[in-house]
Amino acid sequence: MKVVVMGNYPKNLLEMFDKYKKEFDFENVEVVIPKDDSEKEDALKDAVAVISGSLTENDLNNAPNLKFIQVPFAGVDTYNIPELIRRGIKIANVHSNATAVAEFAMALVLALAKNVVEGDRDLRIGYWHGWMSREPVISLEGKTMTILGLGSIGKEIARFAKVFHMYVIGVKREKVDGKIPNVDEIYTHAEIEKAVEKAHFVVCALPLTPETKGMINRRLFEKMAGKFFVNVGRGAVVNEEDLFVALKNGILRGAGIDTWWVYPQAPMQTAMPSRYPFHGLKNIIMTPHAAGFTDVTPQKMWEDSVKNVIRFLKGLPIENEVKEVGY
Repeated sequence: MKVVVMGNYPKNLLEMFDKYKKEFDFENVEVVIPKDDSEKEDALKDAVAVISGSLTENDLNNAPNLKFIQVPFAGVDTYNIPELIRRGIKIANVHSNATAVAEFAMALVLALAKNVVEGDRDLRIGYWHGWMSREPVISLEGKTMTILGLGSIGKEIARFAKVFHMYVIGVKREKVDGKIPNVDEIYTHAEIEKAVEKAHFVVCALPLTPETKGMINRRLFEKMAGKFFVNVGRGAVVNEEDLFVALKNGILRGAGIDTWWVYPQAPMQTAMPSRYPFHGLKNIIMTPHAAGFTDVTPQKMWEDSVKNVIRFLKGLPIENEVKEVGY
């Protein structure tokens, strides 16, 4: 059974396949890594599974036998999930970076609460915040964090928040039966305004779907007046202009943003991350979509991807299958 692999795969990819073929006692796997578009087109003709972050409509049309797409990271917003389902193609992602992203979210929360970036910036020119200026930093203990999105990442953020003795509110698409560990209250998307009003810190870990696109907008920022906002979900979940205005006009006390609206088109290319001059604002911490990229996560994500492909080919239940709602 042919598996076509595209993207920034690790050097030990074939060794990974060998490892999991033995572990699952399944040798009927042919791995093809196309070097160019011509090789890709030829390889897709009889591919049963693909590991790739994106496929064009032309790619799909060239792959009549394709039954499974494994995305080697969490985001699947480049795919038309309903169309894949119509074609009879399953798709799955990996959540191996959930802990790393949650760590980064807490780093942004702490940097905002403790005024780390401004303190560093100003001390370099001799200005002392804190005791000298009578400007206390914020303790997380006893504060409320509202987490938008309670998937793998959101649950990890909740776990870390509890380490700091915070009260945690979670927002999910629909009501759930029972409790979620480390979450004190759960609201639905329809109740999101109530959830953010109660918070000192609002952390977004939402996936990008047709329903969530632009969900975080001016109306919600007005409900967050005087609060901190952190986004480690997807940039397009947030209305770009509304966030800029909320920060510029001081509606939000501050923000930590790791995911954006504009990205470089090639490695090492320079590009401002927004159409708006966020870089001119002092009450924002800007990071370059770095939350999930650690010294260990790429290897873990590819290991889990390869393992899931072997599971599919052997007819075993796959992990992290993406449903029509987009996650």
